[in-house]
Amino acid sequence: MKYESGKYTSVPDYIYGITREIWEDRGIGRKLQEYYAADILLRAPTGFTGSNEGVVSQTLQTLHQFPDRQLIGEDVIWTGYDDGSFLSSHRLTSVMRHTGDGILGPATGRLVRSRIIADCWVKGGKVVEEWLVRDQAAFARCLGIEPSALARQMVERELQNGQAVTFFLPEHDQLSALEDPVPEDGTVLAITEHLHRIWGEKDTSGVRDLYFSGALLHAPGGDVRYGHDDIDTFVVGYLASFPDAVFQIDAARVNRDIERPVRIALRWSLRGTHSGFGHFGEPTGAAVYVMGMTHLDVTQGRVVSEYTVTDEVSIWKQIHAHRLGCAKG
Repeated sequence: MKYESGKYTSVPDYIYGITREIWEDRGIGRKLQEYYAADILLRAPTGFTGSNEGVVSQTLQTLHQFPDRQLIGEDVIWTGYDDGSFLSSHRLTSVMRHTGDGILGPATGRLVRSRIIADCWVKGGKVVEEWLVRDQAAFARCLGIEPSALARQMVERELQNGQAVTFFLPEHDQLSALEDPVPEDGTVLAITEHLHRIWGEKDTSGVRDLYFSGALLHAPGGDVRYGHDDIDTFVVGYLASFPDAVFQIDAARVNRDIERPVRIALRWSLRGTHSGFGHFGEPTGAAVYVMGMTHLDVTQGRVVSEYTVTDEVSIWKQIHAHRLGCAKG
């Protein structure tokens, strides 16, 4: 399916272009008003935003801390709908220097690289809904601090300022108007079946069936995992922390382009109890919600490259809030 709107002649061009206009070209508020609906619904692990004004505020706060921020587009995987709207899944990496004080603490001057995946539903030429996950653990490590420690600092700052500890839970959301079932596509259905086996049934032997032996997993925290054993270690680290976690795939899309692997974008969630020793340390009994985004490159039915983004700082905030007795309900 083709897409054309004014100066942009394809969905990837549109997504890359408006991102540049807002951030690098400093359009900020004016461009957000042009391209984002006034009542946009934006969900991120950091919290829910239900207005364009909230998006403008967050954008300005980020640019104050990282005024030279560049957003390097890596891929756009998208689906068009009969009403002319489309949903895009945009993978990009922020490259920027921390020169302003803010929620991440005093300016350090350090260079930060962090991956992001953003799903945008664009209708009538405006983004009306968005799901956004930033790898804040990579932020933290580039700044010389562990994600758990940064999360603790954020929780303490919010409490000192008399604010509620902020993070996203599904009950904070507003119902989406988008009907977006998982496509009846053979490759997508096979991949999602493997993922349910691994993450839902906790059968990590499925890693060897899903992934090519030399597969690369670009994992949260700026980490890279290589091959079956390394990928298994990543999966077990999460599942051991949340052994009762319920895994759910919330959205999927697939693109097939000449001379490229089959590319699949997934939005998914884990919800469980921090009741085991694993990637997130000593168990606390905290109820935890994980919003995840994944892009997969698939060849001959097996994953050769995966880009998975979760916000481990926001996960740690949920754990610390529980420890301090101030978890958000």
